[in-house]
Amino acid sequence: MSLGPFAVGLAIAFLLIGLAYLVNSGRSPRPGREVPPNLQPYLTDEELETTRLNRTLTAALFSSALLAIALPLYFLTESGRQSDFVELFEEEARHIGELIYMEQSPDNPEGFGCIVCHGAEGVGGGADFVDPRTGANVTWAAPALNDILYRYDASEVRFWLTWGRPGTPMPAWGVAAGGPLNAQQLDFVIAYLRSIQISQEEALAAIDSRVDGELASLEGADASIAAVIDDETGGLAAIASAPDRLRWAKDLSADLEKVLAGPGRGLDSDFDRLSDDSETQINRISELAFANVGTDATRATSTAADRLILELDPLNPFSTNDDTGEPVPDLEAAEGLLEEIESQILALEPVVTNNDALIENSQQTLANLEAARSEARFAVDFDELAAGHFDGEVAKAQRAYGLYSAHCARCHTAGFSAGWVAAFEPGSGAMGPSLRTGRTEVQFPDIDDHYEFILGGSQNGQAYGVNGIGRGWMPEFGTVLSEEDLHLIVDFERSLR
Repeated sequence: MSLGPFAVGLAIAFLLIGLAYLVNSGRSPRPGREVPPNLQPYLTDEELETTRLNRTLTAALFSSALLAIALPLYFLTESGRQSDFVELFEEEARHIGELIYMEQSPDNPEGFGCIVCHGAEGVGGGADFVDPRTGANVTWAAPALNDILYRYDASEVRFWLTWGRPGTPMPAWGVAAGGPLNAQQLDFVIAYLRSIQISQEEALAAIDSRVDGELASLEGADASIAAVIDDETGGLAAIASAPDRLRWAKDLSADLEKVLAGPGRGLDSDFDRLSDDSETQINRISELAFANVGTDATRATSTAADRLILELDPLNPFSTNDDTGEPVPDLEAAEGLLEEIESQILALEPVVTNNDALIENSQQTLANLEAARSEARFAVDFDELAAGHFDGEVAKAQRAYGLYSAHCARCHTAGFSAGWVAAFEPGSGAMGPSLRTGRTEVQFPDIDDHYEFILGGSQNGQAYGVNGIGRGWMPEFGTVLSEEDLHLIVDFERSLR
Protein backbone atom coordinates (compact mmCIF):
# COMPACT_ATOMS: atom_id res chain seq x y z
CA MET A 1 0.00 0.00 0.00
CA SER A 2 1.31 3.52 -0.83
CA LEU A 3 2.39 5.63 2.21
CA GLY A 4 1.96 8.92 0.35
CA PRO A 5 -1.85 9.20 0.71
CA PHE A 6 -1.52 8.20 4.40
CA ALA A 7 1.00 10.98 5.06
CA VAL A 8 -1.16 13.56 3.29
CA GLY A 9 -4.22 12.41 5.22
CA LEU A 10 -2.37 12.71 8.52
CA ALA A 11 -1.19 16.25 7.73
CA ILE A 12 -4.75 17.28 6.80
CA ALA A 13 -6.02 15.79 10.07
CA PHE A 14 -3.52 17.88 12.09
CA LEU A 15 -4.56 20.98 10.16
CA LEU A 16 -8.25 20.39 10.84
CA ILE A 17 -7.61 19.77 14.54
CA GLY A 18 -5.69 23.07 14.76
CA LEU A 19 -8.44 24.97 12.98
CA ALA A 20 -11.05 23.43 15.26
CA TYR A 21 -9.04 24.48 18.28
CA LEU A 22 -8.78 28.07 17.05
CA VAL A 23 -12.49 28.27 16.28
CA ASN A 24 -13.46 26.78 19.62
CA SER A 25 -11.14 29.08 21.56
CA GLY A 26 -12.94 32.10 20.18
CA ARG A 27 -16.40 31.05 21.27
CA SER A 28 -18.19 32.68 24.21
CA PRO A 29 -17.90 30.82 27.52
CA ARG A 30 -20.72 28.55 28.55
CA PRO A 31 -22.07 28.50 32.08
CA GLY A 32 -19.87 26.40 34.31
CA ARG A 33 -16.97 26.49 31.87
CA GLU A 34 -13.69 28.29 32.25
CA VAL A 35 -13.47 31.65 30.55
CA PRO A 36 -11.41 31.34 27.32
CA PRO A 37 -7.92 32.78 27.51
CA ASN A 38 -8.63 35.49 24.93
CA LEU A 39 -11.34 36.84 27.23
CA GLN A 40 -9.15 36.84 30.32
CA PRO A 41 -6.57 39.43 31.23
CA TYR A 42 -3.34 39.06 29.34
CA LEU A 43 -0.72 36.74 30.76
CA THR A 44 2.41 38.18 32.10
CA ASP A 45 5.60 38.15 30.09
CA GLU A 46 7.04 35.57 32.45
CA GLU A 47 4.18 33.20 31.75
CA LEU A 48 4.15 33.83 27.98
CA GLU A 49 7.87 33.30 27.55
CA THR A 50 8.21 30.15 29.63
CA THR A 51 5.77 27.24 29.75
CA ARG A 52 3.36 28.48 27.04
CA LEU A 53 6.11 29.34 24.61
CA ASN A 54 7.78 26.02 25.30
CA ARG A 55 4.58 24.12 24.56
CA THR A 56 4.07 26.03 21.29
CA LEU A 57 7.64 25.47 20.16
CA THR A 58 7.47 21.78 21.06
CA ALA A 59 4.28 21.36 19.01
CA ALA A 60 5.91 23.17 16.08
CA LEU A 61 8.97 20.96 16.38
CA PHE A 62 6.94 17.75 16.26
CA SER A 63 4.82 19.06 13.36
CA SER A 64 7.96 19.94 11.41
CA ALA A 65 9.44 16.53 12.15
CA LEU A 66 6.26 14.85 10.92
CA LEU A 67 6.33 16.82 7.68
CA ALA A 68 10.05 16.12 7.29
CA ILE A 69 9.30 12.40 7.43
CA ALA A 70 5.98 12.37 5.53
CA LEU A 71 7.04 14.38 2.48
CA PRO A 72 10.04 12.17 1.57
CA LEU A 73 7.86 9.09 2.06
CA TYR A 74 5.25 10.59 -0.27
CA PHE A 75 7.95 11.39 -2.80
CA LEU A 76 9.36 7.86 -2.63
CA THR A 77 5.96 6.25 -3.23
CA GLU A 78 4.80 8.65 -5.95
CA SER A 79 6.78 6.99 -8.75
CA GLY A 80 5.27 3.61 -7.85
CA ARG A 81 1.79 5.10 -7.85
CA GLN A 82 2.39 6.60 -11.29
CA SER A 83 3.72 3.27 -12.57
CA ASP A 84 0.62 1.51 -11.24
CA PHE A 85 -1.56 4.06 -13.00
CA VAL A 86 0.30 3.59 -16.29
CA GLU A 87 -0.06 -0.18 -16.00
CA LEU A 88 -3.77 0.18 -15.23
CA PHE A 89 -4.24 2.48 -18.23
CA GLU A 90 -2.39 0.09 -20.55
CA GLU A 91 -4.48 -2.83 -19.31
CA GLU A 92 -7.67 -0.90 -19.97
CA ALA A 93 -6.36 0.14 -23.41
CA ARG A 94 -5.68 -3.50 -24.29
CA HIS A 95 -9.17 -4.47 -23.15
CA ILE A 96 -10.87 -1.77 -25.22
CA GLY A 97 -8.68 -2.68 -28.21
CA GLU A 98 -9.75 -6.30 -27.88
CA LEU A 99 -13.42 -5.25 -27.84
CA ILE A 100 -12.86 -3.27 -31.06
CA TYR A 101 -11.08 -6.25 -32.62
CA MET A 102 -13.96 -8.63 -31.85
CA GLU A 103 -17.28 -8.86 -33.68
CA GLN A 104 -20.09 -6.53 -32.77
CA SER A 105 -22.81 -8.08 -30.63
CA PRO A 106 -25.39 -6.99 -28.05
CA ASP A 107 -22.75 -7.66 -25.39
CA ASN A 108 -20.05 -5.86 -27.38
CA PRO A 109 -21.44 -2.83 -29.24
CA GLU A 110 -17.86 -1.54 -29.72
CA GLY A 111 -16.81 -4.44 -31.98
CA PHE A 112 -15.72 -3.80 -35.57
CA GLY A 113 -15.05 -7.41 -36.61
CA CYS A 114 -11.29 -7.51 -37.27
CA ILE A 115 -11.40 -11.08 -35.96
CA VAL A 116 -13.56 -12.17 -38.91
CA CYS A 117 -10.66 -11.85 -41.35
CA HIS A 118 -7.55 -11.96 -39.16
CA GLY A 119 -8.62 -14.75 -36.82
CA ALA A 120 -8.70 -15.13 -33.06
CA GLU A 121 -5.65 -13.50 -31.46
CA GLY A 122 -4.43 -12.44 -34.90
CA VAL A 123 -3.39 -15.87 -36.22
CA GLY A 124 -4.49 -14.95 -39.75
CA GLY A 125 -7.42 -16.02 -41.88
CA GLY A 126 -9.31 -15.04 -45.00
CA ALA A 127 -11.96 -12.69 -46.34
CA ASP A 128 -14.56 -13.22 -49.04
CA PHE A 129 -13.64 -11.16 -52.06
CA VAL A 130 -14.50 -10.84 -55.75
CA ASP A 131 -11.27 -10.94 -57.71
CA PRO A 132 -11.37 -8.05 -60.22
CA ARG A 133 -9.21 -9.89 -62.76
CA THR A 134 -11.34 -13.02 -63.11
CA GLY A 135 -14.62 -12.00 -61.47
CA ALA A 136 -14.48 -15.13 -59.33
CA ASN A 137 -15.45 -15.32 -55.68
CA VAL A 138 -12.23 -16.02 -53.79
CA THR A 139 -10.96 -16.14 -50.24
CA TRP A 140 -8.44 -13.36 -49.85
CA ALA A 141 -5.60 -14.37 -47.54
CA ALA A 142 -5.62 -12.04 -44.51
CA PRO A 143 -2.18 -11.90 -42.85
CA ALA A 144 -1.39 -12.89 -39.29
CA LEU A 145 -1.18 -9.95 -36.91
CA ASN A 146 0.40 -11.75 -33.97
CA ASP A 147 3.89 -11.03 -35.32
CA ILE A 148 3.27 -7.74 -37.13
CA LEU A 149 5.34 -5.65 -34.70
CA TYR A 150 8.41 -7.63 -35.69
CA ARG A 151 7.96 -6.26 -39.20
CA TYR A 152 6.52 -2.79 -38.63
CA ASP A 153 6.78 -0.25 -35.84
CA ALA A 154 3.65 1.17 -34.19
CA SER A 155 3.51 4.25 -36.45
CA GLU A 156 3.61 2.07 -39.57
CA VAL A 157 0.88 -0.20 -38.18
CA ARG A 158 -1.19 2.92 -37.52
CA PHE A 159 -0.73 3.96 -41.16
CA TRP A 160 -2.16 0.68 -42.47
CA LEU A 161 -5.01 0.74 -39.95
CA THR A 162 -5.86 4.31 -40.88
CA TRP A 163 -5.69 4.04 -44.67
CA GLY A 164 -6.32 0.34 -45.26
CA ARG A 165 -5.16 -1.29 -48.50
CA PRO A 166 -7.19 -0.19 -51.53
CA GLY A 167 -8.03 -3.00 -53.93
CA THR A 168 -8.20 -5.54 -51.10
CA PRO A 169 -10.82 -6.42 -48.47
CA MET A 170 -8.86 -4.35 -45.93
CA PRO A 171 -10.84 -1.11 -45.47
CA ALA A 172 -9.67 2.23 -44.13
CA TRP A 173 -10.39 2.35 -40.40
CA GLY A 174 -9.07 5.78 -39.44
CA VAL A 175 -11.21 8.92 -39.35
CA ALA A 176 -8.60 10.68 -41.51
CA ALA A 177 -9.38 8.24 -44.33
CA GLY A 178 -13.15 8.23 -43.79
CA GLY A 179 -13.16 5.28 -41.40
CA PRO A 180 -14.99 4.90 -38.07
CA LEU A 181 -12.08 4.85 -35.58
CA ASN A 182 -10.60 7.96 -34.00
CA ALA A 183 -6.94 8.32 -32.99
CA GLN A 184 -7.46 7.00 -29.46
CA GLN A 185 -9.36 3.96 -30.70
CA LEU A 186 -6.50 3.19 -33.09
CA ASP A 187 -4.14 3.43 -30.12
CA PHE A 188 -6.28 0.90 -28.28
CA VAL A 189 -6.19 -1.51 -31.24
CA ILE A 190 -2.40 -1.21 -31.44
CA ALA A 191 -2.19 -1.83 -27.68
CA TYR A 192 -4.20 -5.02 -28.15
CA LEU A 193 -2.04 -6.14 -31.07
CA ARG A 194 1.04 -5.55 -28.93
CA SER A 195 -0.43 -7.81 -26.24
CA ILE A 196 -0.94 -10.77 -28.61
CA GLN A 197 2.51 -10.73 -30.23
CA ILE A 198 4.09 -14.16 -30.12
CA SER A 199 7.65 -14.51 -28.89
CA GLN A 200 10.51 -14.14 -31.32
CA GLU A 201 11.37 -17.80 -30.73
CA GLU A 202 7.84 -18.80 -31.78
CA ALA A 203 8.06 -16.59 -34.86
CA LEU A 204 11.32 -18.19 -35.91
CA ALA A 205 10.01 -21.69 -35.18
CA ALA A 206 7.03 -21.10 -37.49
CA ILE A 207 9.17 -20.37 -40.56
CA ASP A 208 9.63 -23.98 -41.65
CA SER A 209 5.92 -24.76 -41.45
CA ARG A 210 5.09 -21.62 -43.43
CA VAL A 211 7.61 -22.57 -46.12
CA ASP A 212 6.19 -26.10 -46.29
CA GLY A 213 2.68 -24.63 -46.50
CA GLU A 214 3.59 -22.41 -49.46
CA LEU A 215 5.20 -25.31 -51.32
CA ALA A 216 2.18 -27.54 -50.64
CA SER A 217 -0.13 -24.78 -51.82
CA LEU A 218 1.81 -24.41 -55.07
CA GLU A 219 1.66 -28.17 -55.59
CA GLY A 220 -2.11 -28.11 -55.15
CA ALA A 221 -2.67 -25.05 -57.35
CA ASP A 222 -4.38 -27.00 -60.15
CA ALA A 223 -6.79 -28.65 -57.75
CA SER A 224 -7.49 -25.28 -56.14
CA ILE A 225 -8.36 -23.67 -59.47
CA ALA A 226 -10.46 -26.69 -60.43
CA ALA A 227 -12.50 -26.28 -57.23
CA VAL A 228 -13.18 -22.62 -58.04
CA ILE A 229 -14.16 -23.59 -61.60
CA ASP A 230 -16.55 -26.24 -60.29
CA ASP A 231 -18.09 -23.71 -57.94
CA GLU A 232 -18.51 -21.14 -60.72
CA THR A 233 -19.95 -23.81 -63.03
CA GLY A 234 -22.53 -24.60 -60.39
CA GLY A 235 -23.25 -20.91 -60.02
CA LEU A 236 -23.84 -20.57 -63.76
CA ALA A 237 -26.22 -23.53 -63.65
CA ALA A 238 -28.08 -21.93 -60.74
CA ILE A 239 -28.42 -18.65 -62.61
CA ALA A 240 -29.59 -20.36 -65.81
CA SER A 241 -32.21 -22.37 -63.91
CA ALA A 242 -33.46 -19.38 -61.91
CA PRO A 243 -36.52 -18.65 -64.15
CA ASP A 244 -37.78 -22.23 -63.87
CA ARG A 245 -37.09 -22.37 -60.13
CA LEU A 246 -38.91 -19.08 -59.61
CA ARG A 247 -42.01 -20.42 -61.39
CA TRP A 248 -41.91 -23.57 -59.24
CA ALA A 249 -41.49 -21.50 -56.09
CA LYS A 250 -44.45 -19.24 -56.84
CA ASP A 251 -46.71 -22.19 -57.74
CA LEU A 252 -45.74 -24.18 -54.65
CA SER A 253 -46.14 -21.13 -52.43
CA ALA A 254 -49.68 -20.63 -53.71
CA ASP A 255 -50.47 -24.35 -53.21
CA LEU A 256 -49.15 -24.32 -49.66
CA GLU A 257 -51.12 -21.19 -48.80
CA LYS A 258 -54.31 -22.95 -49.93
CA VAL A 259 -53.53 -25.98 -47.78
CA LEU A 260 -52.85 -23.83 -44.73
CA ALA A 261 -56.00 -21.79 -45.32
CA GLY A 262 -58.14 -24.76 -44.22
CA PRO A 263 -55.90 -26.90 -41.99
CA GLY A 264 -58.75 -28.35 -39.91
CA ARG A 265 -60.75 -30.09 -42.63
CA GLY A 266 -60.91 -33.89 -42.69
CA LEU A 267 -59.54 -36.47 -40.27
CA ASP A 268 -56.89 -35.12 -37.86
CA SER A 269 -55.40 -38.21 -36.19
CA ASP A 270 -52.82 -36.33 -34.09
CA PHE A 271 -55.06 -33.33 -33.25
CA ASP A 272 -52.50 -30.76 -34.43
CA ARG A 273 -55.03 -28.65 -36.43
CA LEU A 274 -53.69 -30.10 -39.69
CA SER A 275 -55.76 -32.84 -41.27
CA ASP A 276 -54.04 -36.04 -42.33
CA ASP A 277 -54.71 -35.14 -45.95
CA SER A 278 -53.22 -31.66 -45.42
CA GLU A 279 -50.05 -33.17 -43.95
CA THR A 280 -49.74 -35.48 -46.96
CA GLN A 281 -50.10 -32.52 -49.34
CA ILE A 282 -47.54 -30.50 -47.37
CA ASN A 283 -45.04 -33.38 -47.59
CA ARG A 284 -45.55 -33.52 -51.33
CA ILE A 285 -45.03 -29.73 -51.66
CA SER A 286 -41.84 -30.06 -49.60
CA GLU A 287 -40.49 -32.79 -51.92
CA LEU A 288 -41.24 -30.72 -55.02
CA ALA A 289 -39.70 -27.60 -53.45
CA PHE A 290 -36.52 -29.46 -52.55
CA ALA A 291 -36.23 -30.97 -56.05
CA ASN A 292 -37.14 -27.89 -58.08
CA VAL A 293 -36.46 -24.84 -55.91
CA GLY A 294 -33.82 -26.12 -53.50
CA THR A 295 -30.92 -23.91 -54.50
CA ASP A 296 -30.09 -20.33 -53.62
CA ALA A 297 -29.89 -17.57 -56.17
CA THR A 298 -26.21 -17.95 -57.02
CA ARG A 299 -25.03 -21.50 -56.37
CA ALA A 300 -26.14 -24.99 -57.40
CA THR A 301 -25.97 -26.29 -53.82
CA SER A 302 -27.17 -24.55 -50.72
CA THR A 303 -27.94 -25.15 -47.09
CA ALA A 304 -31.20 -23.35 -47.84
CA ALA A 305 -32.31 -26.50 -49.69
CA ASP A 306 -32.20 -28.41 -46.42
CA ARG A 307 -34.73 -26.03 -44.92
CA LEU A 308 -37.21 -27.07 -47.60
CA ILE A 309 -37.28 -30.65 -46.32
CA LEU A 310 -40.34 -31.33 -44.18
CA GLU A 311 -41.76 -34.75 -43.29
CA LEU A 312 -44.98 -34.55 -41.26
CA ASP A 313 -46.33 -37.69 -39.58
CA PRO A 314 -50.16 -37.78 -39.37
CA LEU A 315 -49.80 -39.70 -36.08
CA ASN A 316 -47.32 -37.27 -34.49
CA PRO A 317 -48.29 -33.63 -33.78
CA PHE A 318 -44.65 -32.55 -33.76
CA SER A 319 -41.77 -32.53 -36.22
CA THR A 320 -38.10 -32.01 -35.40
CA ASN A 321 -36.31 -28.74 -35.97
CA ASP A 322 -33.10 -29.63 -37.86
CA ASP A 323 -31.20 -26.64 -36.43
CA THR A 324 -32.01 -27.11 -32.74
CA GLY A 325 -33.28 -30.68 -32.54
CA GLU A 326 -36.29 -29.38 -30.60
CA PRO A 327 -39.83 -30.59 -31.39
CA VAL A 328 -41.93 -28.12 -33.39
CA PRO A 329 -45.74 -28.25 -33.80
CA ASP A 330 -46.63 -29.44 -37.31
CA LEU A 331 -48.60 -26.28 -38.12
CA GLU A 332 -45.68 -24.07 -37.11
CA ALA A 333 -43.29 -26.21 -39.19
CA ALA A 334 -45.56 -25.91 -42.23
CA GLU A 335 -45.71 -22.14 -41.83
CA GLY A 336 -41.89 -22.14 -41.62
CA LEU A 337 -41.78 -24.04 -44.94
CA LEU A 338 -43.94 -21.37 -46.52
CA GLU A 339 -41.61 -18.64 -45.22
CA GLU A 340 -38.61 -20.45 -46.67
CA ILE A 341 -40.24 -20.80 -50.11
CA GLU A 342 -41.15 -17.11 -50.05
CA SER A 343 -37.56 -16.19 -49.12
CA GLN A 344 -36.40 -18.20 -52.14
CA ILE A 345 -38.78 -16.18 -54.30
CA LEU A 346 -37.28 -12.92 -53.00
CA ALA A 347 -33.78 -14.20 -53.77
CA LEU A 348 -34.65 -15.46 -57.24
CA GLU A 349 -36.59 -12.47 -58.56
CA PRO A 350 -33.57 -10.13 -59.06
CA VAL A 351 -31.62 -13.01 -60.60
CA VAL A 352 -34.38 -13.59 -63.12
CA THR A 353 -34.69 -9.87 -63.83
CA ASN A 354 -30.97 -9.65 -64.64
CA ASN A 355 -30.63 -13.19 -65.95
CA ASP A 356 -28.94 -12.48 -69.27
CA ALA A 357 -26.32 -10.15 -67.78
CA LEU A 358 -25.58 -12.53 -64.93
CA ILE A 359 -25.18 -15.46 -67.30
CA GLU A 360 -22.82 -13.44 -69.49
CA ASN A 361 -20.73 -12.38 -66.48
CA SER A 362 -20.57 -15.95 -65.17
CA GLN A 363 -19.52 -17.27 -68.57
CA GLN A 364 -16.77 -14.64 -68.77
CA THR A 365 -15.60 -15.57 -65.28
CA LEU A 366 -15.40 -19.23 -66.29
CA ALA A 367 -13.40 -18.29 -69.39
CA ASN A 368 -11.00 -16.28 -67.20
CA LEU A 369 -10.64 -19.18 -64.80
CA GLU A 370 -9.95 -21.64 -67.58
CA ALA A 371 -7.31 -19.26 -68.94
CA ALA A 372 -5.70 -19.02 -65.50
CA ARG A 373 -5.59 -22.80 -65.28
CA SER A 374 -4.13 -23.28 -68.75
CA GLU A 375 -1.57 -20.48 -68.48
CA ALA A 376 -0.43 -21.38 -64.95
CA ARG A 377 1.46 -18.09 -64.73
CA PHE A 378 2.39 -18.84 -61.13
CA ALA A 379 4.31 -22.02 -61.99
CA VAL A 380 7.96 -22.34 -60.95
CA ASP A 381 10.48 -24.71 -62.54
CA PHE A 382 12.59 -25.58 -59.50
CA ASP A 383 15.10 -27.62 -61.49
CA GLU A 384 15.82 -24.68 -63.77
CA LEU A 385 15.85 -22.24 -60.85
CA ALA A 386 18.26 -24.40 -58.90
CA ALA A 387 20.58 -24.89 -61.83
CA GLY A 388 20.76 -21.19 -62.62
CA HIS A 389 20.97 -19.61 -59.17
CA PHE A 390 21.28 -22.14 -56.33
CA ASP A 391 24.21 -24.30 -57.37
CA GLY A 392 21.88 -27.04 -58.58
CA GLU A 393 20.37 -27.56 -55.11
CA VAL A 394 16.63 -28.01 -55.68
CA ALA A 395 15.84 -28.06 -51.95
CA LYS A 396 17.54 -24.68 -51.56
CA ALA A 397 15.61 -23.26 -54.52
CA GLN A 398 12.34 -24.56 -53.07
CA ARG A 399 13.07 -23.02 -49.69
CA ALA A 400 13.95 -19.71 -51.30
CA TYR A 401 10.60 -19.72 -53.14
CA GLY A 402 8.74 -20.70 -49.96
CA LEU A 403 10.38 -17.91 -47.98
CA TYR A 404 9.58 -15.37 -50.69
CA SER A 405 5.95 -16.52 -50.91
CA ALA A 406 5.47 -16.47 -47.15
CA HIS A 407 6.99 -13.03 -46.60
CA CYS A 408 7.18 -11.03 -49.84
CA ALA A 409 4.61 -12.24 -52.37
CA ARG A 410 1.67 -10.45 -50.73
CA CYS A 411 3.11 -7.13 -51.88
CA HIS A 412 5.31 -8.09 -54.82
CA THR A 413 3.27 -10.74 -56.72
CA ALA A 414 0.13 -9.65 -58.52
CA GLY A 415 -3.00 -11.47 -57.36
CA PHE A 416 -1.14 -13.64 -54.86
CA SER A 417 -3.48 -13.03 -51.92
CA ALA A 418 -6.53 -13.82 -54.08
CA GLY A 419 -5.32 -17.36 -54.70
CA TRP A 420 -4.05 -19.26 -57.69
CA VAL A 421 -6.93 -18.23 -59.94
CA ALA A 422 -5.54 -14.67 -59.87
CA ALA A 423 -1.82 -15.11 -59.19
CA PHE A 424 0.71 -13.97 -61.77
CA GLU A 425 4.42 -14.73 -61.98
CA PRO A 426 6.41 -14.37 -58.73
CA GLY A 427 7.63 -10.79 -58.42
CA SER A 428 5.18 -9.44 -60.99
CA GLY A 429 4.33 -6.48 -58.75
CA ALA A 430 1.28 -5.49 -56.75
CA MET A 431 1.26 -2.89 -53.99
CA GLY A 432 5.04 -3.17 -54.07
CA PRO A 433 7.06 -2.75 -57.27
CA SER A 434 7.75 -5.53 -59.74
CA LEU A 435 10.95 -7.45 -59.08
CA ARG A 436 11.21 -9.03 -62.50
CA THR A 437 13.41 -8.25 -65.53
CA GLY A 438 16.40 -7.62 -63.27
CA ARG A 439 14.70 -4.75 -61.43
CA THR A 440 16.36 -5.64 -58.13
CA GLU A 441 19.81 -5.58 -59.68
CA VAL A 442 19.08 -2.13 -61.10
CA GLN A 443 17.84 -0.85 -57.75
CA PHE A 444 20.61 -2.59 -55.81
CA PRO A 445 23.76 -3.03 -57.91
CA ASP A 446 25.51 -4.01 -54.68
CA ILE A 447 23.96 -7.26 -53.43
CA ASP A 448 24.85 -6.29 -49.85
CA ASP A 449 22.59 -3.24 -50.12
CA HIS A 450 19.78 -5.52 -51.26
CA TYR A 451 20.34 -7.71 -48.21
CA GLU A 452 20.42 -4.72 -45.84
CA PHE A 453 17.17 -3.40 -47.30
CA ILE A 454 15.31 -6.64 -46.62
CA LEU A 455 16.98 -6.89 -43.23
CA GLY A 456 15.91 -3.45 -41.98
CA GLY A 457 13.06 -2.40 -44.29
CA SER A 458 12.46 1.13 -45.49
CA GLN A 459 12.26 4.30 -43.42
CA ASN A 460 9.97 7.11 -44.45
CA GLY A 461 11.90 9.75 -46.39
CA GLN A 462 15.23 7.91 -46.23
CA ALA A 463 17.13 6.83 -49.33
CA TYR A 464 17.81 3.23 -50.26
CA GLY A 465 19.58 1.57 -53.16
CA VAL A 466 19.91 3.76 -56.23
CA ASN A 467 17.48 6.69 -56.23
CA GLY A 468 15.07 4.89 -53.89
CA ILE A 469 13.13 6.96 -51.32
CA GLY A 470 11.49 4.99 -48.52
CA ARG A 471 7.90 5.44 -47.38
CA GLY A 472 8.00 3.01 -44.47
CA TRP A 473 5.91 0.49 -46.40
CA MET A 474 8.64 -2.11 -46.75
CA PRO A 475 8.76 -4.13 -43.50
CA GLU A 476 11.92 -5.31 -41.84
CA PHE A 477 12.56 -9.05 -41.68
CA GLY A 478 15.77 -9.16 -39.68
CA THR A 479 13.85 -9.95 -36.48
CA VAL A 480 12.02 -12.99 -37.87
CA LEU A 481 14.38 -14.50 -40.45
CA SER A 482 17.87 -15.86 -40.13
CA GLU A 483 20.78 -14.46 -42.09
CA GLU A 484 20.83 -17.56 -44.27
CA ASP A 485 17.11 -17.27 -45.09
CA LEU A 486 17.47 -13.56 -45.87
CA HIS A 487 20.23 -14.37 -48.36
CA LEU A 488 17.99 -17.00 -49.97
CA ILE A 489 15.28 -14.40 -50.51
CA VAL A 490 17.83 -12.00 -52.01
CA ASP A 491 19.08 -14.69 -54.39
CA PHE A 492 15.51 -15.63 -55.40
CA GLU A 493 14.52 -12.02 -56.10
CA ARG A 494 17.65 -11.43 -58.17
CA SER A 495 16.83 -14.55 -60.21
CA LEU A 496 13.49 -13.18 -61.43
CA ARG A 497 13.50 -12.36 -65.13
